[in-house]
Amino acid sequence: MKNDILSRLQTRCSFPEVFEEKEKAEGCSFPEPLRKIGHIRADYDGYRWYNTVWPCHRELATPEACKEIDRVYEALTAKNTLKDLNTLRQFCASHMDACICEEYHDEFSFYLEGEVCNYWVRLITRRGDYNLYLNAYTRGEVHESLSDH
Repeated sequence: MKNDILSRLQTRCSFPEVFEEKEKAEGCSFPEPLRKIGHIRADYDGYRWYNTVWPCHRELATPEACKEIDRVYEALTAKNTLKDLNTLRQFCASHMDACICEEYHDEFSFYLEGEVCNYWVRLITRRGDYNLYLNAYTRGEVHESLSDH
């Protein structure tokens, strides 16, 4: 996965249905998609990637999903992919069609289909900001009980 993950990132979302139904999840400050497992937020401090995990719908965080999310994050931040902020900036500059901030050209959205999860990868090229958001969504069906909260 490490060697080819950047080539697997898409600039168009092939799974828009994950964003359709939303609810206010425990611990989240605004409504989140029912299929959102959570996200990893990371910044590059000049020496290494530092991250925090933000769970959303904990009941969707199966062991298989968690393992895949970890593998995707590790692949994105590996030495042969987005090893630092400069590499992230170069990657984004070569994919201007993924730019979501027309005025400043410093925020980019990519999408990845995994085996267990789908991912929205948001990259931000500003120093001193969070530079990578790896949002994970279940590919499986969401049980009715989830939307009954």
